[in-house]
Amino acid sequence: MKVLLIDPPHKLFPGLRMWTPSFGLLQLGAYLEREGNEVQIIDATALRAPWRDLANSISTSKADVIGITCSATCLSPEAIQTIHLCRKLLPHSIIVAGGSHFSLMAETILHELKGLNYIVLGEGEIAFSQFLQDLSRGGKGREVKGIAYSDHGKVILNKRQSPIQNLDSLPLPAYHLIDMETAAYYWHGMGRKAFGLSTSRGCGDRCAYCSETRFWEGVWRGRSGKKIVEEISYLHRQYGKTLFVFNENTFNWSRKRVEEFLEELGKSNPRIHFWFQSRIKDILRDEDLIPEMKRLGLYEVMLGIESIQPDVLSRYEKQQSREMAQKAIDILRKNKIMVMANIMCGDWNDSAESMKEVFRFVRGQSDFLVLTLTTPLPGTKYFEEAERLGRIRERDFGKYDFMHPVMDTKFLSAKEVYRLQQVYLKKYYTQPRILLGAFFNPNPFKRMAYRLILRYVWENVTKRPWRQPNLDEPSLVIGQ
Repeated sequence: MKVLLIDPPHKLFPGLRMWTPSFGLLQLGAYLEREGNEVQIIDATALRAPWRDLANSISTSKADVIGITCSATCLSPEAIQTIHLCRKLLPHSIIVAGGSHFSLMAETILHELKGLNYIVLGEGEIAFSQFLQDLSRGGKGREVKGIAYSDHGKVILNKRQSPIQNLDSLPLPAYHLIDMETAAYYWHGMGRKAFGLSTSRGCGDRCAYCSETRFWEGVWRGRSGKKIVEEISYLHRQYGKTLFVFNENTFNWSRKRVEEFLEELGKSNPRIHFWFQSRIKDILRDEDLIPEMKRLGLYEVMLGIESIQPDVLSRYEKQQSREMAQKAIDILRKNKIMVMANIMCGDWNDSAESMKEVFRFVRGQSDFLVLTLTTPLPGTKYFEEAERLGRIRERDFGKYDFMHPVMDTKFLSAKEVYRLQQVYLKKYYTQPRILLGAFFNPNPFKRMAYRLILRYVWENVTKRPWRQPNLDEPSLVIGQ
């Protein structure tokens, strides 16, 4: 069957100014191709005029089925607008949506969004492929596991497919179906050399605020170290990529996989650099592997500190402490690996004093600070509690991006939490070591990042904020 897969147009975060293609869509496209389908992928954010070009592509498409992804709650407004656009331009098409937000909100969305025919629940490859097979045989796909739909106002949620246990069995993501040379994928300071990867799915932790736990049903699975290096080598050889950002939440969940990855990387010797996110406990567990990671190209770790307050960590259901965070930071700094401290502020128990304390903790011993606002994502325990207790102050899911205030705390209003977040971000990034480091730091990765940060700060000070060059409005093509 002819399938059109769409990642809708999105507004870029001004501090990053780059985009990474949807790993899930690339993997799904490759799987569907292998099963004999004719697949087209549109990464609309990378288009010259995202909404207008997307509309033109949809209008000329001869697809039997359109699949639309929504990988995060904050991206759902654009996904819904894309569904409306597809329904307007192709009124008789079959439209299917997937991704974490649609999976976790399937019943509500199918009740409210009349233009959407189906939702794929959870992992998409097998469910969507079997759905297409059933359609090709004249069926409606309604008996397929992992499919949800509305039948005369009654929402039917079929049992999910069993997760794919061996991710090595999946084909290489369909990089050939997108423009890998587009400037939209260029990372500032690294140009076309940098690229994002996703090599695992899920997480075995039970963090109360994380929608990934619910979406992947609390299970972690990863491709083997050998397969990761094969993909890196392919991207290095085919597209000249030399810097890799592992975007999954827990790249180093499995020590065995990390050991195999390092062994295979050492054999192939592609001369790369790489970055990943990590839990504190995994850095402590793998302390003896960190020097080898550094030798083979690890330059930075985004460390999930989140908070140093015991009561807040308890509410997050994080099995860690301030002392553990300190030790993990020390291990990375000892090995000259940059530390990106990830902190969340705005939990119910957070106060002005607790926010000040965590800022003091990371200010002098991290190289970068990601200071986000605690956000109750739909489908999580955190959301259910906040909803039940009436703490949510913002209902626009487009603002559930961890940068907009969504709920109050016991001591602070949502606006006060946001004000303090902005104060501490400014204090952090106007430190002399960062201002001077943009020009004189011997580490090229720090210079690159600090210069981008300074540019962002300067634009805001002079009230000339950066504007996404290819940004257009959906109303131009949808007619809203």
